[in-house]
Amino acid sequence: MLSSEDIKKAIEEGRLAVEPLLSGSIRPAGIRLQLGATLLKPLPGKVVDVKNNILPDYKEIIITEEEPYLLEPGEFVLGATYEKITVGDNLGFLIEGRSTLARVGLTVVQTAMLVYPGHRERAVTLELANHGPNGILLYPQMKIARVALFQLDSATKESYDDVGKYREQTSVGTPIFKDEIVK
Repeated sequence: MLSSEDIKKAIEEGRLAVEPLLSGSIRPAGIRLQLGATLLKPLPGKVVDVKNNILPDYKEIIITEEEPYLLEPGEFVLGATYEKITVGDNLGFLIEGRSTLARVGLTVVQTAMLVYPGHRERAVTLELANHGPNGILLYPQMKIARVALFQLDSATKESYDDVGKYREQTSVGTPIFKDEIVK
């Protein structure tokens, strides 16, 4: 795992970019990220079918300081980081929620913790769910997640932006069912 000094060096060398990199975001062994202003709320009424590419419909929600989003208990939305991230071909990037928010029931990343090497100049999608008994207000640029970076023993030859199915999404995006059923 990279220390704060390793992270600063990776940024200086161009192996990592966080735009904007807000003051105080680099932590002793990671980087703190903020929530972007766009959320996607899946609407009920469909059966999700990965084989036949059937997705729920989504409602786009724009949050502001004056109009935050109230995430009710049991509710789920997609969000994205405020920052655009570039991860070099010799780095790995694990994203997780913050302990402070977890203590009130907010999970930020359900299972998609790994951001692959070669993820370039775009936000990271977040899966936000309220598992607590109280509503939680979501504000743009609230401190939402933290990341830990690690060095790969060797650089990958296939970067995420060469092969990843979400490489065209620049902000929060819906699922892409592609080759989900292995035959």
